[in-house]
Amino acid sequence: MRRQFKCLSFVSFVSLLVYVIHFSKNHNFVSHETRGDQQARFNRFGKERSISAEELRRETEQSCVFPVHSQSLLPCQQNNLRQTRRIIYESLPWLDLERTLNAAVTLSPGGYHQPVGCASPQRLAIIIPYRDREVNLKILLNNLHRVLQKQQAEYAIFVVEQENGTPFNRGMIKNIGYLEAKALCHFDCFTFHDVDLVTESERNTYFCGEKALHHSQKLDFLDYRTWYGNHFGGVVTFNKTYFSTINGYPNLFFMWGGEDDDLIHRLQKKQMPYEHSKYPRYTALTHKKDPHHTRQEMAVYRTSRERFGKDGLNSMERLYRLISVEKRPLYTRIYVSVNQTEVLTRLKHFGIDL
Repeated sequence: MRRQFKCLSFVSFVSLLVYVIHFSKNHNFVSHETRGDQQARFNRFGKERSISAEELRRETEQSCVFPVHSQSLLPCQQNNLRQTRRIIYESLPWLDLERTLNAAVTLSPGGYHQPVGCASPQRLAIIIPYRDREVNLKILLNNLHRVLQKQQAEYAIFVVEQENGTPFNRGMIKNIGYLEAKALCHFDCFTFHDVDLVTESERNTYFCGEKALHHSQKLDFLDYRTWYGNHFGGVVTFNKTYFSTINGYPNLFFMWGGEDDDLIHRLQKKQMPYEHSKYPRYTALTHKKDPHHTRQEMAVYRTSRERFGKDGLNSMERLYRLISVEKRPLYTRIYVSVNQTEVLTRLKHFGIDL
């Protein structure tokens, strides 16, 4: 009887040891693998349960790289916000810019800020599509960090940079910023911010409401007149539900223009109202103008209704490659490559041959 008991105990111990080793290996594998490796691993077991890229990203949100504030803190108050602010135009070297913004104290790596002594009602992701505009980026960051901190916002800034070699695709870059920011952390609110626009008012708050919000309706170089009736570009804010419901931005517009007008059609098609900021004045920074391919833009734009449900957040597969994610002192740099060949192939499906 004693021998039988010892034998059973030994078998139990060996079984437990095998389980612990197996769990440890799997745990380490999941902790260090890339999201692409995770997708492949899930797919290998896809006969019983398949998982989409969006589901995978939702799971990834659970381990946030930014700290969580105490639940006992009182809500932040927005006091002494100026209606008109002085814009800082100086383009400083990066180290000097970090010092003047006191980044070592006010920011965590990745351009994340959390108010001290109070809790912001929302966590905001600022997404800036970017390529070859370093002077504009420095000026924007120097102003934007100051405004957001004065507003007592909890936020992180993501600069999504497209690799050289293919025409710039602002719509896709914004979608990538949204997906990759979500993969890093939970955010309540997403602001898509052109790199060459700076707000002229601290009261132009970057917070989500129930509707989509267009911030930059009136620009200085237009003498603060509305550009055109349905203009919805420059700086816009969405909550997560709104943005996913309209399927994000279109992915098929290269160069300048078109994606913002396409976006307003998506809001109208879903009968989702939007509003304008009460403080809509922005200063546009100078830079070399991008080429504007009107014929290309219009050819894609005419297929808006047909593309709405097929071209957007739900069609990102094979359209881009994530090269790196780097947490810099003033922002998180997301560096990506765009698959132009795949975009042109998809355009042919809509009868467009460019």
